[in-house]
Amino acid sequence: MFSLSFITTIRSFAQHKLHFSLSVMGLSLGMAIVILMGLFIRNELSFERNQPNVNNHYRLVMHAQENNNEYILTTPRAYQQLANIAGVDDVFYVFKTQMASDDKVLVGQNAFQLLANVAATPNITQLVNINVLAGNLQDALNAPEKIALSRSEVLRLFGSDIDTEKRVYTTDFKNIIGKTIRLQHNNRLITVAAVFEDLPINSHFYFESLMSFAPYQHIGGNVAHTYVALSAGADKGKIAAQVTEVFNQIWQWKNIYYRLQAIEDIHLGPNFAQDMKVGGAMSSVMICALMSGLLLLISCVNYVNFTVAQAANRAKEVGVKKALGASKRQLITQFMGESVLLAWLALVVACVFVELAFPFFNQLIGRPIAFNGWHDVIWPVMGLATVVGVVSGIYPSFYMANFNAKAILSGAFKQGRQGVWIRKALLLVQITLSISLLIGAITLAKQLAFLQSLPVNYGKSQQLVIDDMPASTLYGEQQFAFFDALQQIPEVIASTAMDFDITQSTNAGIFIEDKLDPSNPLSMSLAGVSGNVVAALDLQLVAGRDFSIEHASDWYSKETNQASIILPESALSVLGFKDAQSAVSQQVTFAAGPVSRATGVIVGVVKDIKVGPVNYQGAPVVFVCGLGIGGRYSLVVKVAEPSAHSTQKALAEFIRARLNIAPVAISSLEDNYQALYQEQQRLAEVVQIGSLISMALILIGVFGLTGFIVKQRQKEVAVRKVLGASRISIVNALAKEFLVLTFFGCLIAWPVSYFTLADWLSGFHEHIIQSIWVYSLAAVAVAAITWLTVASLAFKVASTRPSLTLRYE
Repeated sequence: MFSLSFITTIRSFAQHKLHFSLSVMGLSLGMAIVILMGLFIRNELSFERNQPNVNNHYRLVMHAQENNNEYILTTPRAYQQLANIAGVDDVFYVFKTQMASDDKVLVGQNAFQLLANVAATPNITQLVNINVLAGNLQDALNAPEKIALSRSEVLRLFGSDIDTEKRVYTTDFKNIIGKTIRLQHNNRLITVAAVFEDLPINSHFYFESLMSFAPYQHIGGNVAHTYVALSAGADKGKIAAQVTEVFNQIWQWKNIYYRLQAIEDIHLGPNFAQDMKVGGAMSSVMICALMSGLLLLISCVNYVNFTVAQAANRAKEVGVKKALGASKRQLITQFMGESVLLAWLALVVACVFVELAFPFFNQLIGRPIAFNGWHDVIWPVMGLATVVGVVSGIYPSFYMANFNAKAILSGAFKQGRQGVWIRKALLLVQITLSISLLIGAITLAKQLAFLQSLPVNYGKSQQLVIDDMPASTLYGEQQFAFFDALQQIPEVIASTAMDFDITQSTNAGIFIEDKLDPSNPLSMSLAGVSGNVVAALDLQLVAGRDFSIEHASDWYSKETNQASIILPESALSVLGFKDAQSAVSQQVTFAAGPVSRATGVIVGVVKDIKVGPVNYQGAPVVFVCGLGIGGRYSLVVKVAEPSAHSTQKALAEFIRARLNIAPVAISSLEDNYQALYQEQQRLAEVVQIGSLISMALILIGVFGLTGFIVKQRQKEVAVRKVLGASRISIVNALAKEFLVLTFFGCLIAWPVSYFTLADWLSGFHEHIIQSIWVYSLAAVAVAAITWLTVASLAFKVASTRPSLTLRYE
């Protein structure tokens, strides 16, 4: 019985080649998308799952109530108070050493930049799974003169000492233990004490080398990632309140509180500028899951439509089988088997699509997905195909099994209106989903373009950034000679020093004394810069002037404890100034980092700049001349042609020759800014590709149905031509059914899309206003594709001579 049913199924596929090929193509596309998205979602949800005691570990996150911003770095000074909180079993610190030094090293005569060097407390192994390949990790974590390197970092730094042509075994790394590297900034020798395996991709932790936290444990600023291990059953809310109290006592802060973020929630939680690597977003996971589900649904609807439309061609087969004694249950089983078999065949094609698309997909989402081969997902994938086959085949199977054998064999069989209405309803679902996806893709792209176009009030197109510059050069006694020599390079227009990354966040705060309430200073962000900051960054000067070498008193002086400052426009009112001009030449008292009760002379007022993404509500930024407090210093150079290779080469040679620094890291400020929106850009691209696939699936569906309808209405078309109808009118008559469905699809898709997108856009501080042209464009696009698809088949039939169709009538 089984073999007979199988042979019948294969014959059915062979007899209805168009139906078979279109169904396989549609289902394979849908399943390929689901498999790719499933691998992506599985990867996103797997972060930190293999860490030790993951359910008890949390990261401290500070929330500022006045602007709803959050920060993840805290001061190590709070260690003892945090450890004394009841319910806290342990406290972990992870500190990016680049905040204190440039991490440039020498290995022999070769210069390198440590990729991701962190200092961590010795208990880090209780927080992160670290597989030690050679040496003793605790030696590196306890001795300031030692370091542990990852497998990749060892190969990069000491590649010549290892045979990279053969597989690298653990024993090979023993030769690395005891080797030394030299820190360029202080000429200190560091000994390699351990080698560890690269951290897994599915972790928010990222470091290529580890050092002792001891030299940094007394830093006063908020510089370290802080994690806590809680006791089983500990009250997280109560502990968070006590953590808030600890930091309020240290900083005398108001309107802030701390929350505990589970480390398994970090990757899909809010992204922070200080994260060890770029995280994901739960919204991206949800959108990808929803989109893949919708595309698979469209594929299944296509198959149902094809099968119901072709049901009349199999009516005689059903009638004969019923006459020979086949029961309804046997017929349902046969048709369901056909559906499942076709889904399995489509799965094979889908796997081929996945293999071909996988490299592109990894590039699209911006991170490699762990995929160990099909054996790792064979059962879920087979289950997916089976479910698709059952869901797609259940209605057509019952529909065809209910055919009346007597009507079929007597020649009086008619398919009836039920099949037509089901077909129209399913096609309406397809069209509605496609219109919604297209509206979503266009709106997402518009919102991203809008965010990128918002003014940040500083220039990006002509600015180059040279990172990891020595503070002594940018802020020390030699700075004037350095900047003067830099200005001699023909391509250089202006330059300035910065102690923060303008596309990420500032590194320090400045507290300006409120004359009306001296005990409650006004908190703002500090930008420690040098001269010509307005010219180098193209700041929008409202009043006053730029910092200039012509005014030597602009630079901060320890002797006088005084510096010139440039205020942001938003700070005028809170400091009691009526307008920008009245603030110029006035003095304020401020504190920043190790500096207290310093005098700031206001020499200019500029439009507020946006540090980080434009939707990030940071504190106003105050520019202070000659006072660098941040740990990572950079040089911003405004040039005539930033993309010119000769310009970057000239700058690199100047830095290398004058400061003996290698390698020289030069980047475009424009590129750094665009990198802020990589995740949104990738999500937009995924949705756009999804909408294009949905259009392709609609095209497949309409093509298949049109072929069936045109075949059914051949005689009607011939009669219309005899009566004088033009070809274009016949095409429109055949397309009318589909265009009416497109109209009703718009009536459903428009309000659903509008309210869904309105809710999504409300999550942005700045967002676009939804416009009718987006909705109209989506509707016109779907209608045009539908009409063209119908016309491609209908025009051929409308061009056929009526006599060829009606000669036997």
